Amino acid sequence: MAGAKGRGPKLDRSSLKNLYSRIFRHKKALLGGVVALIGVDGLQLLVPQIFRKLIDSLAQGTADSALVWRMGFSIVAIALGMAFFRFFWRIFIVGASRRLERDLRAEFYSHLQKLPAQYYDKTKVGDLMAHATNDINAVRMAAGMATIASFDALFMSVASVIMLLLIDWRLTLITMIPLPFITLLVTRFGRMLHDRFESVQKAFSGLTEKTQESFSGIRVIKAYGDEQSERKLLSEKAGKCVHENIRLTRIWGFMQPLVMGLAMMSSSILLMVGGRAVIGGSISLGQFVAFSSYLAMLTWPMMAIGWVVNLLQRGAASMGRLEKIMNIKPAIADGPVSDQPEPAIEVKGLSYTYPGTDAEVLSDISFTIPASSTVGIVGRTGSGKTTLVELLMRLYDPPAGTVFIDGIDIRQRELKEVRGLFGYVPQETFLFALSIADNISFGVDSLPLETVKHLAELAEIHSEIEGFSRGYETMVGERGITLSGGQKQRIAIARSLAVSPSILVLDDSLSAIDTETESAILEKLKAEISGLTNILIAHRISTVQHADLILVLDHGKLVEKGTHAELLKKNGYYSELYRMQQLEEEVEKRTEGGDR
Repeated sequence: MAGAKGRGPKLDRSSLKNLYSRIFRHKKALLGGVVALIGVDGLQLLVPQIFRKLIDSLAQGTADSALVWRMGFSIVAIALGMAFFRFFWRIFIVGASRRLERDLRAEFYSHLQKLPAQYYDKTKVGDLMAHATNDINAVRMAAGMATIASFDALFMSVASVIMLLLIDWRLTLITMIPLPFITLLVTRFGRMLHDRFESVQKAFSGLTEKTQESFSGIRVIKAYGDEQSERKLLSEKAGKCVHENIRLTRIWGFMQPLVMGLAMMSSSILLMVGGRAVIGGSISLGQFVAFSSYLAMLTWPMMAIGWVVNLLQRGAASMGRLEKIMNIKPAIADGPVSDQPEPAIEVKGLSYTYPGTDAEVLSDISFTIPASSTVGIVGRTGSGKTTLVELLMRLYDPPAGTVFIDGIDIRQRELKEVRGLFGYVPQETFLFALSIADNISFGVDSLPLETVKHLAELAEIHSEIEGFSRGYETMVGERGITLSGGQKQRIAIARSLAVSPSILVLDDSLSAIDTETESAILEKLKAEISGLTNILIAHRISTVQHADLILVLDHGKLVEKGTHAELLKKNGYYSELYRMQQLEEEVEKRTEGGDR
């Protein structure tokens, strides 16, 4: 912990530098805001002079109605001018901070899309949501309101001190005695504010993660009747968040009254010393009132320091958290080769271990997939089937010299060219909370409805969609909750075909579909999409038995490969699995026959 604290100031300066480099990208708006702010502050400095002149005239008996009316109209004009300039500094400065927020959010999201799959294997969704909302909002406040308040405080401090010195330099020095202690106080509490805000952000991240998880798994929670336990866990996370916010508020709540107390001490000194100066005749009553007004103007910047420091510390902490993520370099980078390859795959001696682990997922695997062929992959759960196809698509990076597409090492090719070959339907079907048509056309601009319908026909889901009350405009709900498992899988298959892939990967994507529908889908794909290379991962032999090549994995090793007939002759794992599934089908048929 000591080391972390020791690094704090360096991190703050770096983060603040990054923060201001971003807002200076909008320097025209920033300059316009500063000019408008100077207009507001300059007009504000005129008000005490108007009151000084009016009060001195009244005290000397030289005032008349014309002077009173003139002074009154002057104050109204100044108020209108301040309102005019205040509108524009808010438009310029706050607008710049909002644009910074937009740019930072877009940059953050774009960077997240470049990070490899293994980053998301170890990063919680709640953490990312906290960064994308709370942290970016904190940066916006630091770049906007804190920036303008800092400049305002500096300008008003200098201008107010000058005006005070012009009235009475001795009285100025005496009344300002408590004010330097405000700076010392704020400096002392600044680090504590930073550290405690870091704790608040971590607690908020934990609460966000738990809330997101509970909402996503609400049906499982209800099914198991575990509402009370989940409520307790969420309450603990919320309690932690409240506790950390209260710890932060204690520091802030303790500092702010001290700042105000020191500021009020200056007013007390003015009443005692300045009052005697008026009685003694060294300053006029109008000067005393003007002095009091300028001292109040000087008090505001001193009080604003605490607020500004709080915002800047929060912004620096949040900027630091965002920088840690945006400084992560994508582990999977583009290669120099950018030509459009043929969908021919060759794997040579592929072994793979997930980063940060010791267990080897795949071991010395070699095979060839010719273009326009169909390959089936079977094996026990956990045998490495999904990992294998994710390496082929470079969702994870294979070792150099192990995976080749069209004769060139996959690591030497551009990512978009490699991934552009594939249409992928993963095990866990994910649909967006959009219409069915939008889900099928996802990732493709302006796909005609007729094409959408044709793709649905290929996936054997068109007639069912037509049976819905709104047809293809039916909203599927979050994660496609309104559809059955088989319907979601077939819509996902149609979506994968919409990108016109050269290689279609179905990762156990027909498991929720009956064998007849499965056969119909595979026949249509074979008949209507010429030249398509198919990679079918399945548990059912019926899915892969007509493939040109079948790969059998077991504990990360390629134990058998060949056609369906060749593998049956070997009388190995594949043939054992085939006989077992045939037996299960016979039992099911007899059971169904008995029920009838």
